[in-house]
Amino acid sequence: MAIYADCESKRRARRKYYDKEENREKKRIYMRSYEKRPEVKARKHEEYLQNKKEGRGYFYESTTN
Repeated sequence: MAIYADCESKRRARRKYYDKEENREKKRIYMRSYEKRPEVKARKHEEYLQNKKEGRGYFYESTTN
């Protein structure tokens, strides 16, 4: 029970932090550099190939009728 409360407070703190535009910009800059890492590129490419193999395109269909 205590773990959940801790997670909840961290979630609120994170939301409060990223409500400020300058902090959002810091995260955008970080994520741009993160996406350029070789290990991240390789993982994303593997996910792309797996999705392509399963027949899922860029947009996933929520329902198939």
